[in-house]
Amino acid sequence: MGAIRREEFNARIETIETRMDARLDAVSMKIDGFLSVQVERDKRYDLITQEMRRIADGAQDAARQGATVKANVWAATAVQLLGIVAIVVGAYYANQANMYVAIQTTLAAVQAGKDVHAPKPSMLPTPLPPQ
Repeated sequence: MGAIRREEFNARIETIETRMDARLDAVSMKIDGFLSVQVERDKRYDLITQEMRRIADGAQDAARQGATVKANVWAATAVQLLGIVAIVVGAYYANQANMYVAIQTTLAAVQAGKDVHAPKPSMLPTPLPPQ
Protein backbone atom coordinates (compact mmCIF):
# COMPACT_ATOMS: atom_id res chain seq x y z
CA MET A 1 0.00 0.00 0.00
CA GLY A 2 1.19 3.31 -0.92
CA ALA A 3 0.72 6.72 0.53
CA ILE A 4 -2.62 8.38 -0.13
CA ARG A 5 -2.47 11.59 -1.98
CA ARG A 6 -4.18 14.66 -0.70
CA GLU A 7 -6.66 14.82 -3.59
CA GLU A 8 -7.70 11.21 -3.00
CA PHE A 9 -8.08 11.86 0.68
CA ASN A 10 -10.26 14.94 0.07
CA ALA A 11 -12.34 13.02 -2.47
CA ARG A 12 -12.92 10.22 0.03
CA ILE A 13 -13.86 12.66 2.75
CA GLU A 14 -16.27 14.41 0.40
CA THR A 15 -17.81 11.07 -0.53
CA ILE A 16 -18.18 10.18 3.14
CA GLU A 17 -19.70 13.59 3.86
CA THR A 18 -22.15 13.20 0.99
CA ARG A 19 -23.21 9.77 2.28
CA MET A 20 -23.52 11.09 5.83
CA ASP A 21 -25.58 14.07 4.61
CA ALA A 22 -27.87 11.67 2.75
CA ARG A 23 -28.23 9.51 5.82
CA LEU A 24 -28.82 12.56 7.98
CA ASP A 25 -31.50 13.81 5.57
CA ALA A 26 -33.14 10.36 5.59
CA VAL A 27 -33.17 10.28 9.39
CA SER A 28 -34.45 13.88 9.47
CA MET A 29 -37.28 12.97 7.06
CA LYS A 30 -38.18 9.97 9.20
CA ILE A 31 -38.27 12.13 12.31
CA ASP A 32 -40.41 14.74 10.50
CA GLY A 33 -42.78 11.98 9.36
CA PHE A 34 -42.95 10.59 12.88
CA LEU A 35 -43.68 14.03 14.30
CA SER A 36 -46.43 14.69 11.73
CA VAL A 37 -48.00 11.32 12.62
CA GLN A 38 -47.80 12.29 16.29
CA VAL A 39 -49.48 15.64 15.56
CA GLU A 40 -52.31 13.82 13.75
CA ARG A 41 -52.60 11.38 16.64
CA ASP A 42 -52.75 14.25 19.11
CA LYS A 43 -55.51 15.87 17.03
CA ARG A 44 -57.48 12.63 17.11
CA TYR A 45 -56.95 12.36 20.86
CA ASP A 46 -58.14 15.95 21.25
CA LEU A 47 -61.27 15.14 19.24
CA ILE A 48 -61.85 12.03 21.35
CA THR A 49 -61.35 14.07 24.52
CA GLN A 50 -63.83 16.71 23.33
CA GLU A 51 -66.35 13.99 22.43
CA MET A 52 -65.91 12.40 25.85
CA ARG A 53 -66.49 15.76 27.51
CA ARG A 54 -69.65 16.25 25.44
CA ILE A 55 -70.84 12.79 26.43
CA ALA A 56 -70.06 13.50 30.10
CA ASP A 57 -71.99 16.78 29.89
CA GLY A 58 -74.89 14.95 28.27
CA ALA A 59 -74.80 12.36 31.04
CA GLN A 60 -74.87 15.10 33.66
CA ASP A 61 -77.81 16.76 31.91
CA ALA A 62 -79.61 13.41 31.75
CA ALA A 63 -78.94 12.88 35.46
CA ARG A 64 -80.37 16.32 36.23
CA GLN A 65 -83.42 15.60 34.10
CA GLY A 66 -83.78 12.22 35.80
CA ALA A 67 -83.69 13.92 39.18
CA THR A 68 -86.29 16.40 37.96
CA VAL A 69 -88.49 13.57 36.70
CA LYS A 70 -88.04 11.78 40.02
CA ALA A 71 -89.09 14.92 41.88
CA ASN A 72 -92.08 15.32 39.56
CA VAL A 73 -93.12 11.72 40.19
CA TRP A 74 -92.95 12.24 43.94
CA ALA A 75 -94.89 15.50 43.63
CA ALA A 76 -97.57 13.76 41.54
CA THR A 77 -97.74 10.95 44.10
CA ALA A 78 -98.16 13.48 46.91
CA VAL A 79 -100.92 15.27 44.99
CA GLN A 80 -102.72 11.96 44.42
CA LEU A 81 -102.44 11.06 48.09
CA LEU A 82 -103.77 14.48 49.09
CA GLY A 83 -106.64 13.99 46.63
CA ILE A 84 -107.50 10.63 48.18
CA VAL A 85 -107.39 12.13 51.68
CA ALA A 86 -109.65 14.98 50.53
CA ILE A 87 -112.12 12.50 49.03
CA VAL A 88 -112.17 10.42 52.22
CA VAL A 89 -112.61 13.48 54.44
CA GLY A 90 -115.30 14.87 52.11
CA ALA A 91 -117.12 11.54 52.10
CA TYR A 92 -116.95 11.43 55.90
CA TYR A 93 -118.43 14.90 56.28
CA ALA A 94 -121.02 14.27 53.56
CA ASN A 95 -122.01 11.05 55.29
CA GLN A 96 -122.02 12.84 58.63
CA ALA A 97 -124.44 15.43 57.24
CA ASN A 98 -126.69 12.61 56.01
CA MET A 99 -126.46 11.01 59.43
CA TYR A 100 -127.50 14.30 61.05
CA VAL A 101 -130.49 14.50 58.71
CA ALA A 102 -131.39 10.88 59.46
CA ILE A 103 -131.09 11.46 63.20
CA GLN A 104 -133.08 14.69 62.95
CA THR A 105 -135.80 12.95 60.96
CA THR A 106 -135.90 10.09 63.45
CA LEU A 107 -136.12 12.47 66.39
CA ALA A 108 -138.87 14.43 64.64
CA ALA A 109 -140.80 11.21 64.04
CA VAL A 110 -140.35 10.21 67.67
CA GLN A 111 -141.48 13.65 68.80
CA ALA A 112 -144.46 13.49 66.50
CA GLY A 113 -145.25 10.08 67.94
CA LYS A 114 -145.17 11.50 71.44
CA ASP A 115 -147.69 14.15 70.54
CA VAL A 116 -150.12 11.57 69.17
CA HIS A 117 -151.95 9.77 71.95
CA ALA A 118 -153.32 6.33 71.77
CA PRO A 119 -156.86 6.43 70.41
CA LYS A 120 -159.66 6.24 72.95
CA PRO A 121 -162.03 3.34 72.61
CA SER A 122 -164.83 5.60 71.55
CA MET A 123 -162.74 6.84 68.67
CA LEU A 124 -161.95 3.38 67.46
CA PRO A 125 -163.98 2.20 64.53
CA THR A 126 -166.42 -0.51 65.39
CA PRO A 127 -165.93 -3.74 63.68
CA LEU A 128 -168.56 -4.75 61.20
CA PRO A 129 -170.68 -7.70 62.13
CA PRO A 130 -169.79 -10.84 60.37
CA GLN A 131 -172.06 -11.71 57.55
